[in-house]
Order: sequence, then C-alpha cells, then structure tokens
Amino acid sequence: MFRYPTPDDAPGAGFAMVADRFALLLGPEAGDDLASALWGAMTVPDAVFEDLLSIIAAVGIGRLPDFALVELVDVPSSSVAVAVRGGATIDLHGPQRSSYSGGGVGTWVEGSAQRVGGISLGLDVAAGGGVLPLGRGVARANALQWGETDPTPDAALDAAPRAAAPLADIDPLETVTIDRGSLDDAVGPRRRGNTAPAAAPRAEASGAASLGAASPQPETAEIDDSTVLGARRPATPAVTVPEAPRPPRYVLRVGDVEHPLDQPVVLGRSPRAGQHPGARIVAVASPRKEVSGTHLEVSIADDHMVVRDLGSTNGTVLRDPAGVASLLRGGASARVEPGTRLDLGDGVTAELTSAP
Repeated sequence: MFRYPTPDDAPGAGFAMVADRFALLLGPEAGDDLASALWGAMTVPDAVFEDLLSIIAAVGIGRLPDFALVELVDVPSSSVAVAVRGGATIDLHGPQRSSYSGGGVGTWVEGSAQRVGGISLGLDVAAGGGVLPLGRGVARANALQWGETDPTPDAALDAAPRAAAPLADIDPLETVTIDRGSLDDAVGPRRRGNTAPAAAPRAEASGAASLGAASPQPETAEIDDSTVLGARRPATPAVTVPEAPRPPRYVLRVGDVEHPLDQPVVLGRSPRAGQHPGARIVAVASPRKEVSGTHLEVSIADDHMVVRDLGSTNGTVLRDPAGVASLLRGGASARVEPGTRLDLGDGVTAELTSAP
C-alpha cells in the first residue's frame, strides 16, 4: 500500500494516483481534466506505460506538467519502469538506491530497475503534514511512498508505518531522455502485459505488472521488380518514350519553406546526404537537441504520404487534421493525410499539405 503526506494546501497540491499497476504523482498545474483522463487510463486492464505518456504528451510539448510515473511491471523480480519530468523526482530504494529527476530536459526521462524494495515519488514542493494510506484511488498530495524507503527529514514521513518488502540487489538499467510519449494511440512498438521481455533500447522493470519491451520493427525486404520471367528480348530495341514528370501532389512545409514530395525528405538536426541517397535533406535547428541528428523521413508510397521514424531518441508527435495526436517512435511508419502536423520537439513543427 502506498502512503502520502497530507498537504497543508490541498487545493494547490498535486494529484497522487494509485491503480493496480501504476503510481502517478502529477503536478497541480495539470488540472482536473488531465488528472481525470489519466486516472481513467490507469484503470484500464490492458493499459501500458505508453498509454499514460500519450495522454500527458497530448497537451503539447510546451505545456507538459511535472510528473513522476511508476509502472509495477513484475512482482517476482520487483521490477519497475519509471518516467519523470520537471521538478518531480523518483527514488528507488534497496541495498542500493537509484534516483531519477526530470530537470533540465525538454520533456521527460525514462528508466527501469529490478529488485526494488521501496519507491519514493515527490514534487518540488513541501510534502505537508500527517501521513495517510492510499490503496487505490486519487488524492491531493505532493509525495507518495511505498515499501522500505530511506529515512527522510520529514518527521511525518518517518513516523509512517513501513510495509515489509523483499530486498535484493538493485539492478538499475540504462536511463534515457525521451522527448515524448504517445498520444491517443501510440504508433510504433508498444509493450503488452504478460509478454516475455525482449531486447529493446530501454530495459523494462516494475513492481506489480508484467510488460515486454518494445519489439524492433521487422525489416522490409526490398522487392526487385525489374525481372521479367518467360520473356524474350525483341530483335530490335524497343523505343521508349519517357513519361513527362508529373508535378508532386503533396508538399512538406517546414516553417515558411515548402518542400515538394517528389522524392523522400529527411528531417533532422544534422542529417547526412550520403546516408540517404535520392532523398532531399532538410536540417533544422534544435538548440536543446530534442531533435535527433537524423530524425524523420517523409515519402510517397502508393500515392499516399508516409512518415517514418529514423530511430530518433524522442519520436515525433503526429496530429491529424481532426486534432487527434499520436506518437511515432521506434522506427515505426504511419500513413498520414493532408493537413497532418508534425512536432519534432524544440519548437520544430512541419505540416503535410496537398500541392497548390
């Protein structure tokens, strides 16, 4: 059972949420509507980590609230997956201690660990007064604790009953900076409950539900359509009349510049033409390096626009003409319609439209 210190100013405190497999501490600036949406997603039986990150990211990269999210992935191994943003912090306790903070990054930091005996989540505000238990539900609070945690200067927290938890060696895994989660639907690899862990850019972990790591997208074999079986070359060469080039149907607008999609367009902080033969290279400024060096490709396939992630660190937020947002990440591709907007992070946006 989690426990939380009652804040002195409850209406101005954050939102502390505990569901069957998730614990979330959300900054007060998030507001009631976002808190309600996240609570609804947390209680869905087959919810995954990326579902919650999608809802948070849907408010816009520039309006992200502070938050600390923990997914309890696997009980026998006491494994957790975490994401933290802004002034929020997460401490994973045991014989060793792993700490996560989202300060200094544009979006959030993700990580994972095993053999976790205690969890502390906090916002960058005073914790408050007395301590109350929270088994499942939503409360206004600025801190959450579970299991065996290190003593804190707050006397109220020290006085809280400690729930016994198995302690073993903590195996903290790699922490990576992620520049967005998905939104309504994640486009790309997603973890699902009770799946065997697989090699992925980010290791999994948790303390109450199992999820496998994101699976890499299968490579698409190149098709050689130049072979003609059962044909005999004509005695005289056939005269081929070249077709007149057709004007592009679609354009990609980046800032005030339009790039016709008569060839693939590769976007990034510093893409290299030699690595993308036949593509138009478009470099964009990203002072905080939220945009990867080689971030995204836009091309035409079967007369449809296709957006493909090129292994970017943070992914790309796609917002369709109706305003529905989704996250493209992990090398995934998505077919999009004219009017779709792309948010690469660091204020870099682009729009796909029909050619005039």
